[in-house]
Amino acid sequence: MAGGATAFTVAPAAAADISCPPPFDTLPGCSGSGGGDAAPASGAWSSRSAGGMTTQLYVPDTAPELGAGRALMVNLHGCVQTSTALRDGGNWAATADEHGMVVAIPAAPNGGVLLGCWDYYDSNHSRTSPSRHDDNLLQLVEDLLADASLGIDPDQVYLTGLSSGGGETMVMGCLAPDVFAGVGINAGPSVGTSSGQISSVSVSQAQVTNTCRTFSGSTSSAFGTQLTSVIYGSNDTTVAPGYNTLNAQVMAGIYGAGSQSSFSLAGLAGNNTSGSGTLWSDGDGPRVSLIQNTGMGHNWPAGGGSGGSYITTNSINYPAYVTDFFFDNNRRVDRDAEPTDPPTEEPTDPPESGLYCGSATNAAHKAAGRAHSYGTNPYNPYYANVSLDYMGLGDATITTLQESPDGRFDVVTSC
Repeated sequence: MAGGATAFTVAPAAAADISCPPPFDTLPGCSGSGGGDAAPASGAWSSRSAGGMTTQLYVPDTAPELGAGRALMVNLHGCVQTSTALRDGGNWAATADEHGMVVAIPAAPNGGVLLGCWDYYDSNHSRTSPSRHDDNLLQLVEDLLADASLGIDPDQVYLTGLSSGGGETMVMGCLAPDVFAGVGINAGPSVGTSSGQISSVSVSQAQVTNTCRTFSGSTSSAFGTQLTSVIYGSNDTTVAPGYNTLNAQVMAGIYGAGSQSSFSLAGLAGNNTSGSGTLWSDGDGPRVSLIQNTGMGHNWPAGGGSGGSYITTNSINYPAYVTDFFFDNNRRVDRDAEPTDPPTEEPTDPPESGLYCGSATNAAHKAAGRAHSYGTNPYNPYYANVSLDYMGLGDATITTLQESPDGRFDVVTSC
């Protein structure tokens, strides 16, 4: 069990309206990108010790949305910033409620290094070294997984962070890809860099790739199912913006995600959706997302809520975006885990009357409400509704879909 009794409980603050951005707006329970009043948080924050760190923990009252248990989102503060600032202004509660997800925001051990920073520096990192912060974060995950009352699914453990927290997020994503199914790097310097290299890109893609692969050691095969999201502001004058594109390119290369496309931020939740999005996909769908949010500085992009130190509300709602990106594209969760009754008819019998089964272009399937996609044709990936079966790229690709009585569409070879 994770140690430490609850020290205090914080009344949850109202959060900004959460909507489902494309392609998530077609999924069950999503309301599209429309407005509305913010929903009050259903869970509560508490403080506990985990991984030897004081950790702000949010546990929702809502049921987990995906797989065999709750997702865990670990969020790392930046230099000078505090974990309590992210707790109060990071805008996590509404998204956690939406997905039935636990959120953990630890304070860097022993006050962090210089100015409270996370120790992401250089290329000397280990899963077991007590002199760095890496082992603390792995122990935090282990402690929370061991707490049966939280019901966390180890296939849904994610890590996000700002600035030095973003740098440490990338370190941990490279060091322990078997632990973290997704990493969200917010204005983080690349792995292998020093504190004196934040203002200009001082490493090459080959150097960062080699450092990341070296960190992973015997767990490198887990890169095959990991996801990465990168976000930064056009007005960031603290960490060189070029690191963000570099980080996305490095992870896409490691994942083998060679298909690149662009997407608009216009449909995303938040108070500022100016900017651009780039997506890297492999044959099974999206792997890496990069967002440049125009007008944002060196801040956590809350996109709503109360804001705070190095937290902006004039941004996209990144907690909502990154969580949706991870949930929709998680490669580790068994989405068909629940047992089903055996069929009562022979497989060769025709589908139940009134249910769709047929071949059409992806665009036609989408227009008929059987599929969804995002990006720009011909590089826009398509997915069957509910099942999320991958249908290939482009509007003109022809796919055969079969409908189930519960409204699920599956990709099949023939009807």
